[in-house]
Amino acid sequence: MTMTTTQLEQQILDHLREQYAAPPESTPETTFEALEYDSLVVVELSLSLGKMYAVELEDAEIKEAGSAAGLAALLLAKGVTGVTG
Repeated sequence: MTMTTTQLEQQILDHLREQYAAPPESTPETTFEALEYDSLVVVELSLSLGKMYAVELEDAEIKEAGSAAGLAALLLAKGVTGVTG
């Protein structure tokens, strides 16, 4: 099943809330800077999302994406259609 951008954004946001303490009021547009994510979180995100979606992600790509919405766009551009792992 192919996910919509909104579904993917929500899935990523849920992951950020569960694994990286993003507050409940966070939205897909909430920046990683606003969440105070440091370089270690970016590295962990590249690994965890890479595993979840079976895609290779560079730390710089995660940092540039900057938010759940940006990550969803990045993953869709890489051909992700849903969770695989």
